[in-house]
Amino acid sequence: KIIYESEVGWSDSSRTEAYRKEHLFRMASMTKPLVSVAAMQLIENEKMSLDDPVGKYIPSFNETSILTEFNPADTTWTSAPSHTVPTVRQLLTHTAGVPYGFMDPKINGAILAKNDIPDLSTHQPWTTEQTMGKIGNLPLIHEPGAKWMYGLNTDVLGRVVEVASGMELDDYIRENITRPLGMETFDFYFHDSLSSNLTQAFVANADGEFMNMPDYKPFYIPNYPTEGAKTYHSGGSGMTGTARDYFLFCQAMLNDGRLGEAQILKPATAQSMHQDQIDTISYPWGPARFGFGFDVAEGHPNRPDGTYSWGGAFSTVFWIDPVNDLIVIQLRQILLSPHNQDINSQLEEIVYNAFVREPSS
Repeated sequence: KIIYESEVGWSDSSRTEAYRKEHLFRMASMTKPLVSVAAMQLIENEKMSLDDPVGKYIPSFNETSILTEFNPADTTWTSAPSHTVPTVRQLLTHTAGVPYGFMDPKINGAILAKNDIPDLSTHQPWTTEQTMGKIGNLPLIHEPGAKWMYGLNTDVLGRVVEVASGMELDDYIRENITRPLGMETFDFYFHDSLSSNLTQAFVANADGEFMNMPDYKPFYIPNYPTEGAKTYHSGGSGMTGTARDYFLFCQAMLNDGRLGEAQILKPATAQSMHQDQIDTISYPWGPARFGFGFDVAEGHPNRPDGTYSWGGAFSTVFWIDPVNDLIVIQLRQILLSPHNQDINSQLEEIVYNAFVREPSS
């Protein structure tokens, strides 16, 4: 059951509309766990396997190369053939070598932008098939399986889901995850009439002050996802919805793949997603390991070992704590806020300091 829920803050810069639990929040990278579950469903149903080469589903990945040199003057590059090719497993664990532009704007960002490949979901009239096909023709940043690097891996995985299932990504997730779980307001796109229910997004300026997010042409508009072409299904960042809906997804994962009568994963599959899947590869983002679509706490200062989580670029975050049967979801709408780490740490301390400790006998 929900034991605490609050609405704090404002959905608009003029502070006239308070946040409501019915508000639609851009989940950004909190999309990744759902798309990862979609892939695991198809693996369960033998429509694909973890060690399938990505090229089986996206032909441009049949021959991949590794970036060796980049010329910023004209955004050209040189590359060398990779020794191996990326696999579905490596997409799920962010070890395939597919970059994000924002992680290295001068190199990765320039290469992706030149080829009209956005980091975030976009209003442009593109398709996942077109865009993910382009990525296979671009150089990887490291040898597949050699290291952990955050990137467009789950976007590529979304296209793999489409090919393996024979359905567009939004239709597949709607039919196999969100509708069975009763997630009624959680999707890639919404009708224009719901723009009034969409939270406004903010960015921080150089002085740390928040302002309305401007158009990030050519890729992004402030009222995404209620306006625009509505054709691009970003497996890494494209879904929007409410905290209540995301809670249903988290509860199903905490229940080893089941919520009520809906069984979205077998228990063993659901458990494998929050177990360490990167073996000896180091995880660079704090005290954790990485499973399939989730990081997994290990030696964390606040969260118990085994707690699994992820967050999004618009300052959304969740974690699932199987030790305490606990789910925490916090949604804000500030793109890449400089305060996220501090706020999230304070929230963790508040949550775990609120526990009543029974005296030992």
